[in-house]
Amino acid sequence: MKDKAKTRFSFSGVIFYFSLIILAIFAFLHFAELEKFLLLLKKINPVWFIPAFLCQMLTYAFVANIFHIFLNKLNYQSAVSRWNLFKLSIITLFLNQAIPIGGLSGPAYSIHFFQKRKLPAHIGLLVALLETFTYYITHFLFAVFAALFLILRLKEKFSGILVGISFLGMLVFLVLAVLFLILGNKKTAVAIVHKSAKSRWLNFLLRKLNLEFVEKDVLLDQWQGPWEFIKSKKKDLIKPLFFQAMVILADTFTALLLFYGFGFRPNFFIVLVSMVLTKIVAVTSISPGALVIFEGAMVLFYSSFNIPLQLAIMVTLLFRVLSFWLPMPFGLFLYKHLSKNHEQD
Repeated sequence: MKDKAKTRFSFSGVIFYFSLIILAIFAFLHFAELEKFLLLLKKINPVWFIPAFLCQMLTYAFVANIFHIFLNKLNYQSAVSRWNLFKLSIITLFLNQAIPIGGLSGPAYSIHFFQKRKLPAHIGLLVALLETFTYYITHFLFAVFAALFLILRLKEKFSGILVGISFLGMLVFLVLAVLFLILGNKKTAVAIVHKSAKSRWLNFLLRKLNLEFVEKDVLLDQWQGPWEFIKSKKKDLIKPLFFQAMVILADTFTALLLFYGFGFRPNFFIVLVSMVLTKIVAVTSISPGALVIFEGAMVLFYSSFNIPLQLAIMVTLLFRVLSFWLPMPFGLFLYKHLSKNHEQD
């Protein structure tokens, strides 16, 4: 029993200290960026900065609500409190940005989290896959909107390139959504379990996700993949998709309010489309948090809509602090805190 607890600690400890090192490297390499942020805070009107901060906090509440909705539909809503789901949303964002492996680190932790809360393995996996699926579908729809907006305007610099990026985003998000449906398919799950018996590394991964007890017979009797859920409960996707859309809109309003803080009043749809295009570029990046790539893309897209370059840079830096730098230490702390609670369980 003691050895088991020690193994659990070492696993969470490796992730914790690895993430701490990543955070320290980020801070060292981007110290100048953080210095600029402190200088910018003196220039921005706090009347607009505070609501921008609150908009960013809402993104975590929206993601927590998505988890709660799916748990409710599966009759496990009482298994995890909304407060813990809020903390989970911060951690998943932190892990997705600190350990970028195609957006899999966040969902992987979600599965681990739900398992530690005594949810059946297939339920935790289903909730994580459904949340990720709705994330990609929502971004696909916003990429469609961005393409239509740009085609109708065709006035901006690099209009053809921007439209091309929109179509690329549509393709990438659709492919990722389908991929997650395939990963949650019953046949795929059975094949993975069978493969794990022959693969030491795959078996190790499944054990770390607490899926080692899922036998073939259990899969055949109880497994419900995301596609089966979607086919039988199409209407139950409306609310999660709505809240995924609210996450994108909250990010957009964060940037919009920052512009207002500097006395600039851009068109809302320009800020929205720029945000969507930036997210498309960021999802194809393999660097932690899409650092440099995200900032460069956002500044470029704002500039292409004739927003002054210096202003675009200031808003981008402030947005990144609110959406990336600020959640990092909180995500690291919550990860360690919840890991300790899990060990006590």
